[in-house]
Amino acid sequence: MHNFFRGFGAIFYKEVLHVRRDPATLFFSLVIPLLQMVVLGFGIDTNIRQINTVVYNADDRRESRELLDRLKNSDTFHIVRYVQNDGDLNDAIIAGKAASASKSPSTIPIASSTT
Repeated sequence: MHNFFRGFGAIFYKEVLHVRRDPATLFFSLVIPLLQMVVLGFGIDTNIRQINTVVYNADDRRESRELLDRLKNSDTFHIVRYVQNDGDLNDAIIAGKAASASKSPSTIPIASSTT
């Protein structure tokens, strides 16, 4: 392990002398990366909003309607179409009319409390 860092001190000293002689090197090595971090930090937004969504609600119970109301009222999903079967759901995604789909199957088990 000693041989791995054998010339590290000499190279580090050479680089320190180089930066002392040329202030532009210090500027480009410190200020430019900070500037890039600030500009790209404000320019890149990773929040997902208004995804076109197609909905197939085979289960017309209150719970599924509440879920669809939550999707509709959120800023994440934008419901573009309601369909009546699986084929229309797949066709809407394949055709590019929607990027996501929500399917409520007709048989959703509901937990019951037995005492």
